[in-house]
Amino acid sequence: MTHTYPTPHTRRLGQPLPPADLHHLSPDGPHLSVHTTRGPLPVYRFTPLQMALLTGDHIPSASQWPEHLKAFLYQYVPLPTLPPGPHPLPGTVHARGRNPHGLRTWDHTTYQGWPLYLYAHDHPGQPPCGDVPHLFTPVRLDQAPLPGPHHRPHGP
Repeated sequence: MTHTYPTPHTRRLGQPLPPADLHHLSPDGPHLSVHTTRGPLPVYRFTPLQMALLTGDHIPSASQWPEHLKAFLYQYVPLPTLPPGPHPLPGTVHARGRNPHGLRTWDHTTYQGWPLYLYAHDHPGQPPCGDVPHLFTPVRLDQAPLPGPHHRPHGP
């Protein structure tokens, strides 16, 4: 199943959409990337999510963050569901639904339970630009699974 998105790659309020030529997830060295006709695009995970799950805290959606952070957060675009690639990945890939009334309503791909994101300013075949330590980091193929809802929260 191939997804297409309107161009240019923005929608209401100038928020980025995923590129129209996303094909499938694939290995790119030790990291996970999305295969496109223009080259690989890195994918990212939102690292505070793990600590929030471990401690029982809630991470708000981007629309609920303070206004001064929204311009930063909206640069990370949820990766839509993609067809399987020609080579199996070492981790688990799933899709999860998003709020049908939100800004980005398409189903969201996860790897090892981690929601995946594209950085709006990355260019296929170029080094990742969206790596922000302790916030958004490129996803490794050997990424440990995100604790699930059955995990019992605990503090430090």
